[in-house]
Formats: sequence, structure tokens, C-alpha cells
Amino acid sequence: MSAELPKLMDEKQCGTASLAARRYAIFPISELPSELFGLVLHFYLPVIDPMEWVWKHDECRPYITELYNLRHVSPFWRDTIDGTPSFWMLVSSDWPQEFIHTALSRSGAGPLIVHHIPSVLTRHSEIISNSKDFLRLIDPFRPRWVAAVFRLPAQLLPEFTDTPIPRLDTLKLSLTGRSSAPENNKIIPCTPTLVNTLANLEHLHLDLLPFKWDQVASAFTRLRTLMLSSLRHCITFDLLFQAINNNPFLERIVLINIKPDGQSPPLWSPDPVLPPRLRVFQVSGGLDSLDHILSRMQFPPTLEVLVIVARASRLHGDVPSWIKMISPLSSTIQRLHETYGGSTIFLKDEAACNWKTNAGPRGFKLQIRNMDPALSLKCFAPVANTLQCTNGLPHLGFTTESAYIEDDDLLETLVTFQTITHIQISIEVQNLQIARFLEVLSMTDADTNGDMVSFPCLQDLKLRRWQSDIDGLVQALGQRYSAGVGEGASQPHQELRIYFTESAGVWFEDGQRPKVIISMEKIKGLRDIEGIQRVWYGCSAKQPGMLAVVWSEEEGREVWG
Repeated sequence: MSAELPKLMDEKQCGTASLAARRYAIFPISELPSELFGLVLHFYLPVIDPMEWVWKHDECRPYITELYNLRHVSPFWRDTIDGTPSFWMLVSSDWPQEFIHTALSRSGAGPLIVHHIPSVLTRHSEIISNSKDFLRLIDPFRPRWVAAVFRLPAQLLPEFTDTPIPRLDTLKLSLTGRSSAPENNKIIPCTPTLVNTLANLEHLHLDLLPFKWDQVASAFTRLRTLMLSSLRHCITFDLLFQAINNNPFLERIVLINIKPDGQSPPLWSPDPVLPPRLRVFQVSGGLDSLDHILSRMQFPPTLEVLVIVARASRLHGDVPSWIKMISPLSSTIQRLHETYGGSTIFLKDEAACNWKTNAGPRGFKLQIRNMDPALSLKCFAPVANTLQCTNGLPHLGFTTESAYIEDDDLLETLVTFQTITHIQISIEVQNLQIARFLEVLSMTDADTNGDMVSFPCLQDLKLRRWQSDIDGLVQALGQRYSAGVGEGASQPHQELRIYFTESAGVWFEDGQRPKVIISMEKIKGLRDIEGIQRVWYGCSAKQPGMLAVVWSEEEGREVWG
């Protein structure tokens, strides 16, 4: 094959059909048995994992697109795909009718995964009509459903819930936007049929569904994944933890904006104990709800990921609740950090939170949203300063938006964090007062009479949306490393890596756009500081030897040349 292939490739370049006609016979993959060949093809397709989908109407489109691309490679590939039911187990209402009918036919008697998420741009009347049509189309295949992802109008819920689905083990169920509005948010009773369906589930995500939880909390016994989002006043703490404690096999729990009614766990005796196999716990919500959920909760030693997104008003009154919530978690946070590293504190303005069950890197993550950042950090500082890692794992990271970097209280508090190794700061184009942060970066702690350098463990500094002169940065870092790198209190302990970073690399031809042009001499001056390990930056395609940044007002971001 190796001797024949170059010749055939030359023939293809000349426009002949030799390679196209013969390549399937010379590639060894075609010699595999059809069953094994089918398994290999599955690796080329997007992974089907309904619990990772995030309520988008077109999230199944990549799968069917890639599947048809593979069918076009050769007749042998097409015949293998068409004759393998497992390739056709996914059906989405977002697909053309022809594709849906083809999948239902070619999946044979095999399992089916059904997906129906209306587009947010669709009118409510059309959503009702389209949902009815899709439910009617797939209803005869209900005994084959193993996973279902539905966002339905409230009036159509009975068509889904009142008929048995004996093989269903994964369910993501939500109401459409208008159905979930407060004026329509009525408690939904659970029929015996639905309770039986829920009892067989292993993976469950309920969103915006005000079920009568006293009817279903005891039904779950086999769950491995439990995700609840935007449930308020239809569930109590008692019923929430009853549902959790009845499932000893739970591995992931995700609670997003849950606001239970009734008696809170801190008043319970004994404390709530989470399932012994739990690996991932993610929780988001108001500070009062988080306090009730977390303050006395006992996490098992199997826990690998703990993510907390705390949201509150910018009030001093939040601080006692914050301290009460975070203090009992100290030992769990310390264990996660020592085992997995990479703990991160985020300060965010927005309040949205939409998680997949896959929590990503293991360890502890804390996001503070809409809360006084300096006071929040002061509460967390005693815990943060104990987070020392071993075995070369990352230490503590800190990420913030530009709205916070000029806050004197925030900067003074941040300096007290001795274990931070990573700082990422977004600098908006309108923000021209980066000097305060650079001053903090270069200075020593006044409380120690100038003997303690700020952020002694800092290794990485990422400056996003950079829109400032580099001279101040060079001066600040020159002062920071004036005493060299070492273990002394007045010396940085680590060399520094600097990133001028942006996600896209596009050059705009318009010469009138505002630019930041930094000569390579200044970059070299930054690199030459003893203690600067490396500087990453973008280079101009139009002006060699220059670092060029173009700010796109239309897109609201920087683009790099």
C-alpha cells in the first residue's frame, strides 16, 4: 500500500478518478469485519450524552451532519452505517422530516434517544403545534425510548407523562418560556404512571417544573445524576434531602437556583449526609439558600469537584451569612485542593449559570456574583491562605472583570492572599486606570512594614482586553523583581509568565479603528526583567515587528493582528 499510495495521490492531483475508485480497497480499515468497522466509525461522531446538552434546539445537528458526511465516503461506509441500528438511535425535532423518518426506520428495534427543544425565536402557538406533531410522530416508538430531552408547553405535559415509558433511564424535562412564567407557574400533580417512570431513572434533570414533590421525592432510588434548576417554593429542604438520601448511587448533584421552602437543614438533627459515592457537587443560588444547603452538610471522601456560585446583593449584611456558609467547608476545600489543585475564585457581574454535568477539572471552584467583592474575599481569605498544594499541582487562581480592579478595598484584601499563583484580569477599553493594580502588583504589604511582597507565589498573569501603555507594567514588574527571585519575604517566590490574551486572531483592514501598537523593543524590555520567564503576545500581520491590537466597537472586543 505504501508504494502504491503516492502514485494514486499524484493521479488525484491530476484530476483522475483512480484514487477515488480504488482507495477504499487499499485502506486497511475497509478490511475490518463490519461490526468492528462500525465501532470504529462511532469514534468519528460527536458523543451522544443527553445530560451534557444545554437546552439548545440545534444541539443534535452536529451528529446527523457528521453521520451523513461519513455515509458519503464510499458505498461500503454507507452500507455499514445504514445497516447498523446504533448509528440511528438519536432523533431530534430540529432535523428535517426525511432524516427523522430515516432514523426511526433504520434504528430497527434498538433503543432511541428523543430530543425536542423548540427554538427561543419560535412563536408560542407554533411551539404548541410543532410539539404536538413531534410527540404524535414518535409516540408509537415510546417502548424503545431510553433517553428523552424535552422542553414542552405546560398543556402538553400530560401527553408526555401519562403514558408509560418502560425503558427510560435518562430524562431532561423543562417547560417552555411562557409556560414557566410566574403567572403560569402552577403546581403540577404527578400521576402514578409518571411516578413509575421516574422510579426507573438513573439520570434526571428537571428545569422550571413545579412538581408536587411530596408525591415524587420517595420515588427515586436508582439515580446516579440529579440536576435540579429553577425550582422555587414547590420543594422543601426536607423533600430535597429525602430525594438525595434515597439514592445511595448518586455520583453527581447539580442544584441551580433552588429555593426550597420550609425548615432548613441547620435546624435538623443529625446533619444531612450526602451519598457515599458522590464525586461532583455543584450549587448555585442566593446566599441564604446556599447557607441552608451547605452550612452543615457532610461531604463524603469520594468528592472530587465542589463548585459554588454565590449570588447576593452588595450589602454588608451578607457577610455574616457568607462566613457561616464557608467556614464548615474548610476541611473539604483543603482536601480537594491538596488532592487535585487548581482551586479558583471568580468575581463575576452576571448572574446566569448553566452547567453541564461534566464539571471539568477536579478541585474547588468558587464564583462570587453580584456580591461585595472585597468583603467576600475577606471572608474567604483565612481558608484561601491554607490552600497549599503538593506534587506540582496548581495553586489558587483568581479571575475578575475590569469593574472590580480599581476597588481599593478589593486590592487591599487580595494582597492578603499569599497562595495565589494565577491572576487573570479583563481590562475594558474604557478602563484607563490600570495603574492602581500595577502599583499593588509591585508593592510590598504596608502592614508588614514593607517586608512582604504582594502575591509571593504568583506564576501567571493574564491581561485580557489589554488597552494600556506597557511602560507602567514594565516599571511595576521591574520594581517587583528588583531583589530577584527567592524564598525571602520581600522576594517573589516564582518567575512570572505574562499573557496578553484574546480568543480570536483576526485582522481588520480598516485603518481608522483604534489600535494599541507596542514595539518589540518594549516587549523585549519586559522579557529582559530578571524574574520574567516568558511573555506571550500577538503580532501584527500588517506591521512586522509590532504588537498590534485592534478594538472592534461593533463586536465589543479586541481582535489581534
